[in-house]
Amino acid sequence: MSTISAGTTSTTGISVSSDTSGNLVLNPTNFLSATPNSLGTSRVPAEQFYELNTALAGANATGVQNILGVGVTLVGSTIYQFEGFFPLSKSAGVTSHTISLLFGGTATINNIAYSIYSQTDTVSWLGIPPSGTATYGLIQAATATVITGAQTAAAQFRTTFIKGIVSINAGGTLIPQYSLSAAPGGAYTTAIGSYFKISPLAVSGSNVSIGNWA
Repeated sequence: MSTISAGTTSTTGISVSSDTSGNLVLNPTNFLSATPNSLGTSRVPAEQFYELNTALAGANATGVQNILGVGVTLVGSTIYQFEGFFPLSKSAGVTSHTISLLFGGTATINNIAYSIYSQTDTVSWLGIPPSGTATYGLIQAATATVITGAQTAAAQFRTTFIKGIVSINAGGTLIPQYSLSAAPGGAYTTAIGSYFKISPLAVSGSNVSIGNWA
């Protein structure tokens, strides 16, 4: 087994450097892969992850709102897998409205497909059974998609989970967002523990095959 020292580049296009703590850092120009347990070669995902450790207050308005307050920068011509968990709550305002989910940012998208499960309660996060309706299914657009019926209760505790694939054309930012059809009279807050994670799978434009598929 060969050893690559800091400051050198291997024939596979992986450059090695060291950070301020002296740890070695791999900087791949291509996807990293490994062969665990003598099985097919599998991908080592360069996962990007963001989680809220402080609740994020939204606005009592109809404009597009950033769910986590940030966006992630993606590279072009790449297929990504992603997962998100977004609990939203409010305690005031009875104006009827719906909630839509969408993705903003500067990246252009070839295609996107993600599953969604979303349910609401008007008493607490742990509604058993929930006092509101649940939404589940497949969304195949980055544009705004309504995920609720009319919401009229002052207290709302909505939990949304998404998981899917997005194929990026031109690189740029991708921003998980939501929008309201009307100003409810009270703003929603994204709860602590909300997160979004995303990792590259392959070059876009063809089926993704990683491992022993035939």
